[in-house]
Amino acid sequence: MLKTAVIGLGWWGQTHIRATHEKSETVRITTVVDLDSDLANKTADEFGLKTAPSYEAVLADPDIDAVILVTPHSLHTDQIVACASAGKHIFTEKPFALNKADAERAVVAAEAAGIMIGLGHNQRYGAPQTVIKAMIDAGELGEIMHLEGNTSHDTLSNVQSWRMDIEEAPGGGLWHMGSHHLDLFQHYIGPITEVYAQAVDVIIPRDTASALLTFECGATAYIGNVMVTRDNRMGNVFGSKGWAKMISPTTVQVAMRGGDPKNMEVDPVDPVRANVEGFAAAIAGTEPYRFTNAQMIHDVAALDAIKLSLKSGKREAVAR
Repeated sequence: MLKTAVIGLGWWGQTHIRATHEKSETVRITTVVDLDSDLANKTADEFGLKTAPSYEAVLADPDIDAVILVTPHSLHTDQIVACASAGKHIFTEKPFALNKADAERAVVAAEAAGIMIGLGHNQRYGAPQTVIKAMIDAGELGEIMHLEGNTSHDTLSNVQSWRMDIEEAPGGGLWHMGSHHLDLFQHYIGPITEVYAQAVDVIIPRDTASALLTFECGATAYIGNVMVTRDNRMGNVFGSKGWAKMISPTTVQVAMRGGDPKNMEVDPVDPVRANVEGFAAAIAGTEPYRFTNAQMIHDVAALDAIKLSLKSGKREAVAR
C-alpha cells in the first residue's frame, strides 16, 4: 500500500481525495496539507486523515512514501526537487513545469534520487481513450491523419486565484484543460514538432484559446478550451481507414470507410484514481507507467512553443 500525502486542497486536491480515499486497494491518502489551516483541518476531519503543518514536515515524515502535488504550476519544480532530496516518490498535477528547463531540472533530480514521477494527465487512463489508443496501435484506423480535442466548462470562470494568473497559465484554459489533449495526442501518435496558438478575451481574460499542432509522424491536430460555457468533452481521431470518437466516459463511436457509425460501450473508469494507481504499480514494479520522463518534458516543451506562438502570432517549433 502506497501511503501518500496530498499537498493543496482546492478544487482538484479535493477531487484527488474523493477519487482515491477508501476506494483504492493500492493507494492510501494519510495526510493533507494546505496553506489554509482551517481548510486542512476541515478536510482531515471529513475524511479521517491527519494534517501536517507544512510541505517540509511531510518530507520529513518516514511514514509517507509519496506526495501528491496539487499546487500552483510555478511551484512544481522546486517541490519535486525537494521531494527527490527527501527520497520520496512524487505525483504532480499538470502542467509538469512552466518551461522546458525546469522540467529537465525536475527529471534530473528525480532520476538521480531513484524516485518515480507521476503526472496528472489522467486522460491516458480514461476508458474510451484507452480503447482508442489500442485501436491506433493495432492499425485499425489506418494511418492517423488528424485529431481534435476540446475540454470546456465554466468551473474556473468565477475563480479568482492563481489559476487566472497569466504567469501560471499564459494561455488560460489551454494550460489547465487543453494540455490534457496535448499530452494525450502525443501518447497516441508521438512527438509534436510545431504549434500555432491563439487566446482571446471575450468575457474574462483568455477565456477562449486554441492551438493547431503538427506531429513528427505527419499528422495534425486541434486542441481548444472555452472557460465560459456549458461542459463539453470532445476527442476525435481520424485515420485513413476510419474514425473513432469519444462520445461519453463509457462510449466510443467508430465509423470505418464505407460503413455506418457504431457505438462501443466500455466499462467506466475513474481516470484520476487509475492514474495514481498506475503510478503506485510502477513504484511496486508490477507494471510499467504509461508516461516516460521524456514525455513529461515534451509536454512542457510543447507548452513553451504555444506560449511563444501566443506572443509572436506565428507558427513555432517545439524544442527537442
